[in-house]
Amino acid sequence: MTDLHAPPSAAESRGGLHIAGKAIDRMATFAAQRVPGVTRTASGLDKIVGRSLPRADSTVAGDTVRLTVDIAVLWPYGAGEVARNVRSEVTREVGGLTGLSVASVDVTVARFEQPAESTTQRKRVE
Repeated sequence: MTDLHAPPSAAESRGGLHIAGKAIDRMATFAAQRVPGVTRTASGLDKIVGRSLPRADSTVAGDTVRLTVDIAVLWPYGAGEVARNVRSEVTREVGGLTGLSVASVDVTVARFEQPAESTTQRKRVE
């Protein structure tokens, strides 16, 4: 029978925590999406196979993670500035949520996208 008044045991003796790579990928993807200038996009077949942008891929070794993030940037945002902001946001978010050390975040601008035209700006042919 366990003594309810005994002090808790050391954290090391209670077990461990494993964070799946897919979970880290999702955290990085959501962090990248929040950066101004990044847009969600996917073409026909990409939607079916789940290859939309932004997307992330992580490699975890011990308590260190390396990430590769592919993004689509809205025109006319600057690719360099958006990529730097994505790198910062992903490093902060993944490191903060997981407690892992983020060794690197490689950001690739896979495409530029035009902003969607609003219906009020669309010209009509009559």
